[in-house]
Amino acid sequence: MSGTPTSRDHEPDPAGPTLRTVLDAVPHRVVVVDAADRVLLVNAAVWEGLGLDPSLAPPGMPFRDFVRLVAFRGIYGSGDPEAHAEAALRLDRRSVTRRVTRSADGRVFELHSVPMAGGGFVISSVELTAHFAAEREATARARRLERVLQQLRSGVAQYDSGQRLVLFNPAYAELVGLDRDEVRPGLTLTEVLRKLAAAGEFTNADADSVVRQRAAMDRSRPTTYQRERPSGEVLRFRSQPMPDGGFLIEVAEVTALKRAEDEARRRAALLDGVLEALPHGVAIWGPDRRLARVNAAYGRIMRGAPIAAGEGLEEVIRRRARAGEFGPGDPEEIARRELGRPLDRPQARHRVRPDGTAIEVRTAPLPDGGWVSVVTDVTELHRAREEASRRAEILTLMLENTRHGICLFDAEGNVVAANALAARMTGLTPEELAPGRNLADLRRLQLARGEFGEGPAAAAWLATRPGIAEGRRYERTRPNGMAIEVTTDPTPDGGFVRTYTDVTADRRAQEELRRAKEAAEAASRAKSRFLAMMSHELRTPLNAVIGFSEALLAQPGLHGPAQEYARAIHDAGRHLLSLIEDVLDVARAATTGFEVTEAPLDPAALAEGVVRVMQAAAGAAGLVLSLRLEPGLPRLRADERRLRQVLLNLISNAVKFTPTGGSVTLSAAIEPATGDLLFRVTDSGIGMPAEDIPRAFEPFTQLDDSLARRFAGSGLGLPLSRALVEAQGGGLTLESAPGAGTTATVRLPRERLLPPEGAAAEGAMPA
Repeated sequence: MSGTPTSRDHEPDPAGPTLRTVLDAVPHRVVVVDAADRVLLVNAAVWEGLGLDPSLAPPGMPFRDFVRLVAFRGIYGSGDPEAHAEAALRLDRRSVTRRVTRSADGRVFELHSVPMAGGGFVISSVELTAHFAAEREATARARRLERVLQQLRSGVAQYDSGQRLVLFNPAYAELVGLDRDEVRPGLTLTEVLRKLAAAGEFTNADADSVVRQRAAMDRSRPTTYQRERPSGEVLRFRSQPMPDGGFLIEVAEVTALKRAEDEARRRAALLDGVLEALPHGVAIWGPDRRLARVNAAYGRIMRGAPIAAGEGLEEVIRRRARAGEFGPGDPEEIARRELGRPLDRPQARHRVRPDGTAIEVRTAPLPDGGWVSVVTDVTELHRAREEASRRAEILTLMLENTRHGICLFDAEGNVVAANALAARMTGLTPEELAPGRNLADLRRLQLARGEFGEGPAAAAWLATRPGIAEGRRYERTRPNGMAIEVTTDPTPDGGFVRTYTDVTADRRAQEELRRAKEAAEAASRAKSRFLAMMSHELRTPLNAVIGFSEALLAQPGLHGPAQEYARAIHDAGRHLLSLIEDVLDVARAATTGFEVTEAPLDPAALAEGVVRVMQAAAGAAGLVLSLRLEPGLPRLRADERRLRQVLLNLISNAVKFTPTGGSVTLSAAIEPATGDLLFRVTDSGIGMPAEDIPRAFEPFTQLDDSLARRFAGSGLGLPLSRALVEAQGGGLTLESAPGAGTTATVRLPRERLLPPEGAAAEGAMPA
């Protein structure tokens, strides 16, 4: 307003230009009045505040007129302006005065009147409207805050920088465990703590230590701690620093929360323990598609593909796609496929990892928008399935290529599996023998097609056949002439497996074998009859030849070549007669059997006689023939002639097949283990392979069957000897090896041994 034209522009300014410039720059309203109560100066702020033209109060204007001017502008408030003006004029301006006025428009001003040394005075006006509004708002806020503090269930206490209590609400005293009268502003924190210690509020701890610790706590930063009261209530204290260096303490009763937290911690610890104990890998993803938690089993199962908490799903999927975790192919395409899987519903899938581990992955959504992924190592199951599949393929291949028809039924008689051959062999089609068909339905189809015959006889035959029976076997002939054998065997699950075998060729072969056997037996009987008849017919002329040769040898005058010829004829006749007797014995063994004449005999005497007879032949062959007898051999019930014939044959064979300088031994003893009597003929001869021993007992068989064989013989000695021993209830065996000699053992059972004469008199029998 200093730029507005006024009368001052034409008249001298009594205040001077410098002072006016300064006062116009002051934001407060200033009026200067001289000792004659004339207005010397009014600064621009006055005219701006009153909204008046400065020309209305030129310098020198009486102060009274000026007061009435501003009164009518409402500066002193509403009401009578004259009354307000008179009140202002009555003020004693010789001393400093201060008063607060409210203008008609509601603004508040503080008016200061200060006397000047030469007389007069200066009035300054400062607008306090905003200040008064702020003060009223602060007061209202303080009242509201006080009401809130009074109503708060939580305790609040403010301490200053010297740890002295400034303010608190009633809940503070009640919660910490003190009466309201015990807590008052001005108390230090240490004094409050000591009151609590005296009241026994610090349980399970040294009260003095707690007081010192809490008093020395750094309150320049936020701190939270808890305390349990003797009543069991749990208090939570929060200390917050204040700008003035003090601090604010909030106290809340959190017993239920503490118990809930403890229970939550217990449950969380339990869940953590369960999670870590699980053999399955568990990964928990948050709604932000980042990994929140993963257990140790996940790392073990997914070895080589680690993940860490905080990683994003896309990052993990792309890394694993590049590593071939999801199989071969373009990593980007694989990543898009895996990231496109829906996560808002449960899923399950199997895959085989690059290291050969088979895993089952299951995902399920969580209430918070995340999901859980469970990974299970199913390598063994995968291998078992592959092995089962491989075995199933092998079994199917075997079933389809076996020579038998096979059909598996369950416990209700329904088909589980069958091969094509089973359908062909039962007169059914593969479709009719499909899984699920019942045995009763299949039999009705077979009956209608005449598989069991025609008419009532077929139904009657079928009624006698087993349905589900264990270990049953029967045969039937199909209408096409095929003979099949049907076998039923149970399975562990209560079902049964039925096997169909084509036995047509076997039955034909059996029939042919039966006829061949009958023909062979008839031929053998004819041969035996022929040999017996021929032996009988040959023996008569041989007896005549032997008799005539003996007569010739008995003549006194027979000498020279004639005597030698007669002796040769006699010896040849005897040999031939012995051979015929052997042939006749073999023929008897195969037809009517031997006539055995049993009588008591002394086995020792029998053995000694046989050795005496064979000593000359052994000596002529350059061999040593010896006898070994166990002392006290019991008497024996047997055919002495036949037994002597056996021993002579065995020693004769031993002498024949033992080179010069060798030895032959005949022994007789009781076997300790069985009590049987054993005659053994042991030689040091050429021996024979073990596989040739059975052939040695075949009639008319020589092991050396070439035309130039070294050892003569008919091949009847061993077969005849075995037959003679077996006719007396015993047995004959050979033990031999090439170059190691041969041992022939004649075993006579203990039942044929006779007790000593003294024991017999007492009625004793051999044990």
